[in-house]
Amino acid sequence: MSAFRVIGTAGHIDHGKTSLVKALTGIDTDRLKEEKQRGITIELGFAHLQLPAGTTVSVVDVPGHERFIRTMVAGAVGIDTVILVVAADEGVMPQTREHLDICGLLGIRSGVVALTKCDLVTAELLDLAKQELHEVLAGTFLANSEIVPCSVKTGAGLTELPAAIERALRDLPGRDEEALVRLPVDRVFTLKGFGTVVTGTLWSGQLHVGDELVSVPQRKTLPPAKVRGLHVHGLSVSSALAGQRTAVNLSIPLTAISRGETLAIPELLAASSVMDVELRYLPVTHSALPRRSRLLVHLGTAQRLANITLLDREQLEPGQTGFAQLALAEPLCVLPGDRFVLRGFAPQKNHGTTLGGGTILRNLATPQRRKSPALVEVLRTTSQSVVTLHDPKQRDRAATTLTRLHIERRTIKGSSLYELQRSLPLGLPALRRAVTAITETAAAIRLADIPETEEGAWLSHAVIQQLSQAILESVSAAQRSHPDSPGLAKELLRTQLGGPLRGLTARVFDALCSKLVAEGTLIAERERLRLPMAVPTVVTDPPQVVAVLSVFLRVGLAAPRLEDLPALLSQQTPAMPPIRIEDLKKIVEQLVRRGDLVRLKDLLFARKAIVELSDRLVAFLTLHREISPSQFKDLVAQSRKYSIPLAEYFDAQRLTLRVGDQRRLRGRT
Repeated sequence: MSAFRVIGTAGHIDHGKTSLVKALTGIDTDRLKEEKQRGITIELGFAHLQLPAGTTVSVVDVPGHERFIRTMVAGAVGIDTVILVVAADEGVMPQTREHLDICGLLGIRSGVVALTKCDLVTAELLDLAKQELHEVLAGTFLANSEIVPCSVKTGAGLTELPAAIERALRDLPGRDEEALVRLPVDRVFTLKGFGTVVTGTLWSGQLHVGDELVSVPQRKTLPPAKVRGLHVHGLSVSSALAGQRTAVNLSIPLTAISRGETLAIPELLAASSVMDVELRYLPVTHSALPRRSRLLVHLGTAQRLANITLLDREQLEPGQTGFAQLALAEPLCVLPGDRFVLRGFAPQKNHGTTLGGGTILRNLATPQRRKSPALVEVLRTTSQSVVTLHDPKQRDRAATTLTRLHIERRTIKGSSLYELQRSLPLGLPALRRAVTAITETAAAIRLADIPETEEGAWLSHAVIQQLSQAILESVSAAQRSHPDSPGLAKELLRTQLGGPLRGLTARVFDALCSKLVAEGTLIAERERLRLPMAVPTVVTDPPQVVAVLSVFLRVGLAAPRLEDLPALLSQQTPAMPPIRIEDLKKIVEQLVRRGDLVRLKDLLFARKAIVELSDRLVAFLTLHREISPSQFKDLVAQSRKYSIPLAEYFDAQRLTLRVGDQRRLRGRT
């Protein structure tokens, strides 16, 4: 875990936040001409402060005006400890209360109170200001925080305040350097001679000069941007670590990125539009939150319009906490544990428009239309694990629980290390420990035939049991119906699995069959499956059936028409008497039912030829990520008449996913 820390200011306008930062650090964070003219902070300001023990921390100065709450939240999301600034001559004001609530909703756990302008009041008024603060802070995360009277004019408290900040930072959990790189962008600008520069707090991972980054959600027309340079606290560095305020010089135009986007390594993180959350509704709100509502959501450094649906009740009363689902108007990069703020469109009494907020529990969620007790129970367990993830003593246990729940949620799709990384806030070492622990307890099972980085490597024990039972029952039923059959064709069996097993990928199915064969539960012979106790009678197909199947096997993917078969049969076996079209139709139907042939619209293909094409397609997409229509046509080595139905077949079998004109392996973006 990283030891780097970020502190930030909060408080009402004109209470001296920027002046205090300048007095402590020597850096004026108001850099805009308009800020100088108006005497107020409009944009985020940045500085760094050396604490008494020698540690240097980053400082984010936020605006205090109610019109700039969006900017304030964008700066506050990355801080570890807050300096709540309250002017002694004015006391607690509306933005003091709103900023305090926002910091609590964002999960900030510690801070100090700077009672500024203490030179303007008498000792008696200063005591009254302290008393008011104790009353306002009661029940908040700052209830036991230090209150330091200070003045930038006389210098009072400017030595005591850094020491109090240092104590507030003590024992706070660090950020994960092993997790995926996530840098929410809070500022974008250009520097002469350098080009585009973005800044933000590196939430997780490690960033190096030379790395390639994309914005999430990704702008598809833009290639990844190369990191030309990195700066931390004004100094050029070769790498930045989680928890550091970082300026990144990127090889992209200024218009290619904006505040609210997140920088990440290409292809590793996905944007989410729907997410399950735990929501806290503030006591200051006027009325209950209905089951469905439309509000503004501040997530990371972005603001989005969202539909909120309560999952465990019909309405949420002021002061209550419940589970809900957010459906964003535009997707964002989020992971479990991220915090958000909800804001409405009408101000509350003495407060502003902040209504509540909470914690992301699951990203990439499935839209929910009605309350589900099972879902609520899963979210309750998820919430407990997300909270304990920050406790070093309970981190591995929480990671194991979150990983198990996610694998169970994936059902028949299964999970991979790649997929787990984009869905959980864990680095690879933590994920490997988690899947090892889950496998040892048999809560999930590793399918050895699938690489750990590919979808389906791990399935839950319950899903494995369900799939195995369905496969064995289907094979058993086939043997009872056709006791003389050499077994049930594997591909036919997979396409017959219905209900909750529909959509099982060929790779997971094959791996599961291999597992059952290895355990002795099934016997596999020439792509056919049978139960061990069933010894089939050797049945020889009539010569006409053998000859017809041989034609389809010989031509491969050049699927012949029914009317072409007599000529092809005559060429292949000249001595065989001609077969009537009516008899050929019956033979073809028999081969389709047995699974030796596959009918795609008006075309017939040998199952073996399709399986071989599937293997070549998977190999191609593993290497090249996506395939164009012309490339697929070359892979088929036939005209579009054949390649188009085959491409659509693999889509229907959920092996591939069509994205525009391209196709990718399903589960990979």
